[in-house]
Amino acid sequence: MKEADQKKVNAVMEIADYLGVKNQIEVIEYSAESVQVEWRNPKTKQLIHRDYTFANSFVKDFEKALKSNMKFY
Repeated sequence: MKEADQKKVNAVMEIADYLGVKNQIEVIEYSAESVQVEWRNPKTKQLIHRDYTFANSFVKDFEKALKSNMKFY
């Protein structure tokens, strides 16, 4: 994983850890250029949010999804 992508993933994982859902986040490396991060409901396995680290607003969008979906937990 490229250093820039690792920093983005680390930022998302820190937010998820703070909110208590870090264990629900999965990082999938398809290649050095393509890293996908998914958040799934632990009971139903339903996808809550998915994004790729190459997206310009990756951290901001994932943070928004984490915070807006916490009301369901």
